[in-house]
Amino acid sequence: MEKTTSIIGSGNVASHLAKQLFACGYSINCVFSKDLDNSKRLAEQVNAKAVDKIEMILPADFYLFSVKDDAYREIIDAFPKTTAVCVHTSGSLEVNILEKLSDNHGVLYPFQTLTKGKDISFQKVPLCIEASNEFTLNVLSDMARDFESPCYTINSQQRAYLHLCGVFASNFTNAMYGIAEQIAQTQQVDFEIIKPLIAETARKIEILSPAAAQTGPAKRNDQTIMQKHLELLTNPQWEKIYKLMSDSIIQKL
Repeated sequence: MEKTTSIIGSGNVASHLAKQLFACGYSINCVFSKDLDNSKRLAEQVNAKAVDKIEMILPADFYLFSVKDDAYREIIDAFPKTTAVCVHTSGSLEVNILEKLSDNHGVLYPFQTLTKGKDISFQKVPLCIEASNEFTLNVLSDMARDFESPCYTINSQQRAYLHLCGVFASNFTNAMYGIAEQIAQTQQVDFEIIKPLIAETARKIEILSPAAAQTGPAKRNDQTIMQKHLELLTNPQWEKIYKLMSDSIIQKL
């Protein structure tokens, strides 16, 4: 009998995982979102039924929960107990948050920045898995193999720290890109000029450690240049960020 999957969530992670499961031949029978329009958009792409109420979620062999961290408790409290495999995709929540739903529970955490409308190869997406038992672990390992993704078995504490690493390495870094773009715009400088620098900085750490790849005035402790930069900044928040980051780099000299 064909195994079925229900997707609880329709955000960035849920969308990418649902479409990858569908592409790998998994049968998606249902997509749940409180916003029916969102569930419809995703359901149409994976040949599934769209629902906006928990009691309408169709029975399945595998439930993939991918919602905001603060939404899990409400959903779990309303969800019926099952013998199916139930996994969540959070980087921060413990593996046992789903234990009330099923003895077969776990985590499928894609360690990558995922955005709707931006295709990505899952061959380059590390999947971090954790499970309550060997059966569930094998289900998740098989899924990672079907995705052709690098797969790592890590525990909840390791995953929480990995998520923190991701915030520093990706979210904060992207925020810095945003500041750079805004500064460039104040002087009518095209942000395209900055993109090759961003790309080369990312490429360098493929062969160097971040410490070895570090350059710039703070690395040289060039106080004259740093003071000039601070004088150019008109946003007090950006001044604080510049000082904090520069001090952090200097302290590692």
